Amino acid sequence: MGRRGEHQPSLVPGDPGDWFGFPHLVAEFEEWMGVHGYSPRTIDNRRRQVAALAGWLEERGVARPAEVTRPMLERYQRHLFHYRKPNGEPLSFRSQSQRLLAVRAFFKWAARQHHLLHNPASEIEPAEDRSPAPPTSTHA
Repeated sequence: MGRRGEHQPSLVPGDPGDWFGFPHLVAEFEEWMGVHGYSPRTIDNRRRQVAALAGWLEERGVARPAEVTRPMLERYQRHLFHYRKPNGEPLSFRSQSQRLLAVRAFFKWAARQHHLLHNPASEIEPAEDRSPAPPTSTHA
């Protein structure tokens, strides 16, 4: 186990020999982000977040991005909402949104690169904290 801030590259679940599977397309996505000036940290975070989705989908028998549908991504979004960290706490709305941001970016890229006929994540809305704002003081 490395020190804090040192991340081991996460493996993307799936068959690395499948040109249409998650491992190959995520590798292409990483290269594209690098060429377009994304920071190494952003690339690493997005890889890990898309790998988490790929693992969740693999458990449900889905191995290729082209097999992913909007209802699947909506179920994944609900999974993130109900997920509990090892300490029993839920993911913050910011963490949920960051994970969905990476998923949306991946599918947007895949559709624009003609790896997919359409973007199943195009209408997925990120999580928002809709709790009431704390009252503000009007005293000077």
